[in-house]
Amino acid sequence: MTIDQLASAARCETLLQDTLDAILPMPVWQSATPRAGTRLPLPGEGVEPRWYVTRGRDFLTIVSAARRGALVGAVERHWRRRGWTITSLNAGRDLPGVAAATSDGYQLSLHFGDLGEAGLTASSPGVARPERLPIAQGVGGCGRAPLPYVCCPHWSAIA
Repeated sequence: MTIDQLASAARCETLLQDTLDAILPMPVWQSATPRAGTRLPLPGEGVEPRWYVTRGRDFLTIVSAARRGALVGAVERHWRRRGWTITSLNAGRDLPGVAAATSDGYQLSLHFGDLGEAGLTASSPGVARPERLPIAQGVGGCGRAPLPYVCCPHWSAIA
């Protein structure tokens, strides 16, 4: 049974909050632009496009290069404790990140950009086609995340 976009959006929000609650101290964040749209089916999945929703959090806390790996590690451990499958892990110092899949098909990722911006996203599996078009529709990103500007004694520390 395919769920609708509102239920999928609510599930994404729950996954994001669950992850943020596991990060101590919790970084300052703002909601990213919500997205909804279609993805082309993978080979063997038929010809109909799949509808999806994505929700995210842009981190406003400066996470120093020295602390990025620790943040990725904390999120990775939390997701593993939840029983989710880690689908990607980059422990590199400059642009670390981690991605996971939940047992019900949602995709999560924590990623860093070139200028230190960090984001957490949750995307749904296929959802029921909406009766009317969603407000924010697209297949890619909706622009660059804001640059972080909030200092934190823990996450912004350089050592």
